[in-house]
Amino acid sequence: MKKIILLIVGLIFLSIGTIHAQQLPHYTQYMYNMNILNPAYAGSRGPEVISFGTLYRNQWYDAPGNPKTLTANVHGAFNLTNGAGLSFISDQSGPVKQSLITADYSHTLHFKKSHLAFGLKAGVNLFNVDNNYYIVHPNDPVLSNTLSDSRLNIGAGLFYYGDNYYISISAPNFLASKYNGGNGYSAKDETHLFIAGGYVFNFGKTFKLKPHFLLYNNVSQKMQADLNLNFLFFERFEFGTSYRIDDSVNFLFNIRLFNSLRLGYAYDVHVSDISFYSPISHEFFLNYDWSYGKKVMLSPRYF
Repeated sequence: MKKIILLIVGLIFLSIGTIHAQQLPHYTQYMYNMNILNPAYAGSRGPEVISFGTLYRNQWYDAPGNPKTLTANVHGAFNLTNGAGLSFISDQSGPVKQSLITADYSHTLHFKKSHLAFGLKAGVNLFNVDNNYYIVHPNDPVLSNTLSDSRLNIGAGLFYYGDNYYISISAPNFLASKYNGGNGYSAKDETHLFIAGGYVFNFGKTFKLKPHFLLYNNVSQKMQADLNLNFLFFERFEFGTSYRIDDSVNFLFNIRLFNSLRLGYAYDVHVSDISFYSPISHEFFLNYDWSYGKKVMLSPRYF
């Protein structure tokens, strides 16, 4: 078991130096979209609970060809130690569309007041460039040749958590896949590293304070950071703000309608140069935990 964990950690940190080109989408409400980033999260809600989640992000709203991302995932636990899930990402920027379909497996070690899960992710990446999307230079050989290809994907992660905190380390795509379009033209994925964490400060049933952070590498291999501070009232209403360094100031809101259903929205105000073309982004998510066991009592979902 120790050798497997060390192997996963080694692969994650070796992936930092991988060559880059195509960047994975990023999310403002990553703490409620964790299964997409980290396969070790699968089954973390415990046995006899199946979790469903979906997120839609409209990046740089109203900018021509702006990125639009849709994610969907489902995961659950077979027993106290083994979990599994399915994840789907559809990301489109102008004529470029990338879809990722992956299966997740997690194995959890339980301690007295904490849990350590490690996970593996495997699936397929589908890459397509629509050369009919727009034509600026009709004689450009790139535009006369459709780029459509698929590649296998492998990822892994670690997820350490307790009742009121978590640390997540993951690389959801180890393979820097190259997509061939013919005539010498191609595109290439970048391997990403994500490090996230959060803590819940409990001030009673009325109020809780939830700081979070996310570190991740971008196409230039420079680490980026999201810093979040959320306020939870009556275990039901959550407000927050975050700062994506050198990029945006974000405002978050979500509400737990029932014990198992949560809806959320984020409004990003960009402060980087991209604000000249589009100053805002929108993001929505929906999470639902289905309890199919008669004796299951769902605890509040803090992350």
